[in-house]
Amino acid sequence: MIVKMSKISILGVEDQREDLIASLMDLGVVEISSVDAGELEELAENPDVRQNLADVENRISEVHAALDILKKYCPEKKPMFSGRRELTSTEFAGLLEKEDKIWEAVGAVTDGENEIIRIKTEENRLDNLKSSLIPWKEYPFPLETTGTGKTTVIPGTIPYGIDIGLAKEKLEQKAPFSELGVVSADKDQYYVYVLVHKDAEQECLSYLKTHGFVKTTFPAMAGMVGEILGKLEVDLRSLSEERGRMADSIKRLADSREDMEALHDSLIMERERLTASSRILVTKKAFLISGWVPSEAADKAKKAVESKFTVSVDIKEPEEDEEFPVLLRNKGIAEAGEPISRMYSLPSSREIDPNLIMSLFFVMFFGLMLGDGGYGLIMALGAGFALWKFKLEDETRKFIKLIFWCGIATIFWGFMFGSWFGIEALTKYGLWINPVEQPELMLSWSLLFGIIHMYAGFGIKAANLIRDKQYLDALFDVGFVLVFYTGVILVLVPYAPEVDKDAVGPLVQIGQYLLIGGALLLLITQGRKSKNIFGKIFGGLPSLYDVIGFLSDILSYSRLLALGLATGIIAAIINELSTMFAFPMVIKIIVAGAILLVGHAINFAINALGAYVHSSRLQYLEFFGKFFTGGGQPFEPLKPNTKYITIKPDADI
Repeated sequence: MIVKMSKISILGVEDQREDLIASLMDLGVVEISSVDAGELEELAENPDVRQNLADVENRISEVHAALDILKKYCPEKKPMFSGRRELTSTEFAGLLEKEDKIWEAVGAVTDGENEIIRIKTEENRLDNLKSSLIPWKEYPFPLETTGTGKTTVIPGTIPYGIDIGLAKEKLEQKAPFSELGVVSADKDQYYVYVLVHKDAEQECLSYLKTHGFVKTTFPAMAGMVGEILGKLEVDLRSLSEERGRMADSIKRLADSREDMEALHDSLIMERERLTASSRILVTKKAFLISGWVPSEAADKAKKAVESKFTVSVDIKEPEEDEEFPVLLRNKGIAEAGEPISRMYSLPSSREIDPNLIMSLFFVMFFGLMLGDGGYGLIMALGAGFALWKFKLEDETRKFIKLIFWCGIATIFWGFMFGSWFGIEALTKYGLWINPVEQPELMLSWSLLFGIIHMYAGFGIKAANLIRDKQYLDALFDVGFVLVFYTGVILVLVPYAPEVDKDAVGPLVQIGQYLLIGGALLLLITQGRKSKNIFGKIFGGLPSLYDVIGFLSDILSYSRLLALGLATGIIAAIINELSTMFAFPMVIKIIVAGAILLVGHAINFAINALGAYVHSSRLQYLEFFGKFFTGGGQPFEPLKPNTKYITIKPDADI
C-alpha cells in the first residue's frame, strides 16, 4: 500500500538550524523540500553551500581512495550476501571521536600508495634501461668511450636481413682503416660497432648507411655494459624490497579499515545535511523548513523536535489533488513484487498500489513459463536458505523473496503438469494437463489467463476512478468497455483451439447481445467530453477500434505456452542425450552425470531468465497499460544513506 503523507513546516531560530537538521537526520522520517523565497527574496534566501559541498566531496574522495587502496593490498573476506555493519548512534559517534587518528591513517595509506607508484615508475625506467643495454652486454668499450685521438668508435644497428659478412668485406675495401664488429643479434637486427680512423669516418658511415646502419646513442652512463647491468640488477632488487616494505606498511593499516568506513559514512551524512540545508529558507534570525512526513509518524516527529528546539511545527494534510512522495509498505508476496514495479515506475500517490495483484500474476506466469517443478524446487530452496541464513539489505531481501515465490509457483505448475526435470515417466502423475501432448488446449488456457490478467487491470482502473469519486467514468470507461470486450471474446470463443463449438453455442449468442449492446453504449458515452456536437456523436468510434489492440494483447499471452514448452522439451532432450552413449558403465555414469548437470543448469538459467523477462513484459505492457498512471516520486527522508554502516537510533521516535 501507499503510505499516507502529511505536510510539515518548521519555523525556528537560525542559531539552532544545524542542530535541528542533524536531529531530523537521526529521526529519519522527514523529507525536506525546496522552499522558494519568492516575494521574500530581499529578506530570505537559500544558504549557499556549494563551497562546503565541494570540500566534503574532496574529503569523501580521499577516504574512498584510501579504502580502495586497502582493498587492493589486503582484500576483506566477507560472506555471501553480507550486509552493512550495524551501530547505534552512540557507538557511531564514539568511533568518530578519534577522527584525527583516522585521517592520519588515511594519509599514511595514500602516501604509501604514492610512494609505491613512484617506486614502480623508477622500476619501469630501470627495466627499460636494462632491456636497452642487454643486447650490448659484450660491447668491448666503456660507454663513455667515443674513440681516441686518431680513431672513432660508433655503435649502431643493421637490419638482420643484411649479409653481415659481405658488409664487412666491402667495408674494408671502402674504408681500409676501419673494423665492423658484431656485439649480438636478434630476429630484427645486428648490434654492431665501427672502429674507424677519423680520416675515413665519413666514407665508412656513408657506406654503412646504404646497408641500413643506424647510430645508437647510449644513456649518460660510464663503465662497461656488463658492470652497469649488474648495478641495475642491484638497484631493481633494492626497489622491489622497498616496494614490498611499503606494501607491508599499508597492510598493517588494515585494522583502520572499519574506522575509515565510519569516517566515509559520516562525510556522506554531512553531505546530505548540507544538501538539505540548501533547500531551507533562512533570514538573519530565523529559518523555515518545509517537507513531508508519514502521517503515522507526524505527531511523534513534532513532539521530538519541539522537545529539543525553540520551533513552531505545523502539520497538515495535502490538498485533495496534491501529489506527495510515494512510500510503499507491503508484506508477503506484495513486497516481493516491488522490485518489478520499481523498474517500471512508482505508482502515483493518488492511485492504488498495484503490487499485490501484479505480484500474484507475475509469480504465476513465471512458474507457468518455467513450468518444471524440479527447477522450482531448486529456486525455492536456494532463496529460502538465503532468506533464513543471511541478513540481507532491504532491496536484496525483496528480490530474493521474489525468487522464492517464483520457485513456489513453479513447483505448483510442476505438480499440475507432472513436469520434474523433464523426466517423461512422471508426466502421467500430472494433476491437470500435459502441455507437450496437448499444446492447443494449453494455448486456449494461456489466452484465458491473459484475459483474466487484463480484466484485473481494468478492475484496478475502475477502483481508482471510484476512489476519486468519478463514478460515471468508472461505469462508462471501464464497465461499458468490458461489456463490449466480453461480447467480442464470447463471439470468438468457438475459434479457440480445443473448444467444443456446439457446447459454447449459448455463450456465442449471449456474446452477440453484449457486443452490440456494448458497442452502442460506447458510441453514446465515449464522446461525452468533446466540446463540439460532431465529437460527441462520433467520438465513440475510436473506442470500438481499440478492440483490435485488446485482441492483440490477448495473443501476447501465447508466450505462456511457448516458454513452458521450451523448458520441458529441452529438459527431456538433455535426459535422452545423457543415455545415448555406449560407454563402459563407469565412464557412462560420469558422462551422463556431466551432461545432466551442465545441460539442466544451462536450460534452467536460460529459461528462468526468459520467464523473468517475459513475465515482466506482460505486467508492463498488457497489465499496467490498462490502468497505471505512474510517475510517483519516491519518498526520500533525510536520513543516514550510508555505504558501510547501518546506524540504528538509540531509541525510536
